[in-house]
Amino acid sequence: MAQDVIPARPWLRPVIHAGTGFGALALGVLPHPGALSCAALGILAGWVVFPLTGFDRLLRRPGEPWLGGLRTYPVAVVGLVALLPPAEAAAAWGVLAFGDAAAALVGRAWPARPLLGHPKATLPGTAAHGLVGWAAAWLLGVAVAALGPATGLVDPGAAPGILATGLAAGAAVLVDLALRLPDDNLP
Repeated sequence: MAQDVIPARPWLRPVIHAGTGFGALALGVLPHPGALSCAALGILAGWVVFPLTGFDRLLRRPGEPWLGGLRTYPVAVVGLVALLPPAEAAAAWGVLAFGDAAAALVGRAWPARPLLGHPKATLPGTAAHGLVGWAAAWLLGVAVAALGPATGLVDPGAAPGILATGLAAGAAVLVDLALRLPDDNLP
């Protein structure tokens, strides 16, 4: 459906992608049912609101199938919120939101040869994915772990440490490079 795609500013999708990552902070103040409900609103936006308003045409990449990142990303977030303690879910969400966005923005700003024959990955973009994803994961995990006790509404669990968040970001980069999935939000 490439003809249904409106060429947009190349920074729009990554900036929106990163912006959704700030939603992870809500995991430190919303009880689990509320956090799950808010995450589910992302599915409603990606599957219903964006298509009805035409906004998905601004964000979808040329050649991207209907069941692509705009729809699988919120499903992945719901999975994180449903399955992990809040601080860990926030950390993983940080890798998804900020790591992917950094890879896209840096990869476009500093074009380079494909990395390991990957059609979209470059060394600058991949490094940005790992480093920014790592920093975002650690910061969001720590923030959510601190917010929970401060509000008394949530038991967020322990914040993942700097090593754990670095390993998570590194794993995300390796999965993206090794599997070469058309959509890296869901395995």
